[in-house]
Amino acid sequence: MTKVLITGGTGMIGAPLTELLLKEGYEVTHLSRSVTGKESVPTFSWNLDRKQIDARAFEGVENIIHLAGAGIADKPWNPSRKQEIINSRVDTAKMLLDGCNKNNINLKNFISASAIGYYPLTISDLLFKEDSPSGNGFLAEVCKKWEDAADDFKTVAKNVSKIRIGLVLGKDQGALKQIALPVKYYAAAGLGKGYQSMAWIHIQDVSRVFAHALKNNLNGAFNAVGPEIVSNQDFMQILADVMEKPLLLPNVPEFLIKLVFGEKSDLILKGVKLSSKKIQSTGFDFDYPTLNSALMQIYND
Repeated sequence: MTKVLITGGTGMIGAPLTELLLKEGYEVTHLSRSVTGKESVPTFSWNLDRKQIDARAFEGVENIIHLAGAGIADKPWNPSRKQEIINSRVDTAKMLLDGCNKNNINLKNFISASAIGYYPLTISDLLFKEDSPSGNGFLAEVCKKWEDAADDFKTVAKNVSKIRIGLVLGKDQGALKQIALPVKYYAAAGLGKGYQSMAWIHIQDVSRVFAHALKNNLNGAFNAVGPEIVSNQDFMQILADVMEKPLLLPNVPEFLIKLVFGEKSDLILKGVKLSSKKIQSTGFDFDYPTLNSALMQIYND
């Protein structure tokens, strides 16, 4: 069996991806900061502070999928948190590369998560593709350093791919859990002007994108976003319709969002229109190509 080592393997994407790869006959192992012995797959320890990885994690590994990283929106962006967000992605990648070199590991694939924060956050009609210029600001800095760390694996891997992930939609998970809460209690509203684009993807499809990159030995950057482009206002209306709730309130004013979220308000008030054609050109088909189909599966299946 082909062996795949996953970091962040129990996270929102890692857990369904692990299940998918096991069903498809891959041998899957995880790296984790805490190992209990009760894990569903063989799991080895690593420690970012000490720069240590259990060397057994590299035995027989042909592919690495790097998903680990501190949550972008979980805590306020003070200087120490910003550094933690970067280190949890970049320094862990460096540890993996060092482990490959020390253990004479040559990989078939190194596949790294990235994010759509790579692109400029704005309100614009421009459609961005993988070769479009990157943005500025903290999120773009994180993504560029993240992807640079992935590209360093070209010395040990035949193929290096970077998956730029949009808003991942899963029931009672991630951002959708928070977005859907006011809808549930009849307090939903668009955010700011509502014009900003929301690049989304169903949790099953994003897992399938990673599996597709693995099976097809993809190289380069790929947008993992659904093919349907929607605004924040459209997103909230479709979500309310699927949940069979009215969208009653006026939009939340920009100044209030900025007051509450500070620097992170750009995540809410701005967006980017993204093309999914590159990943589709490699033979990938979305199970949930429209926002309505994605949300209907999440709330009605």
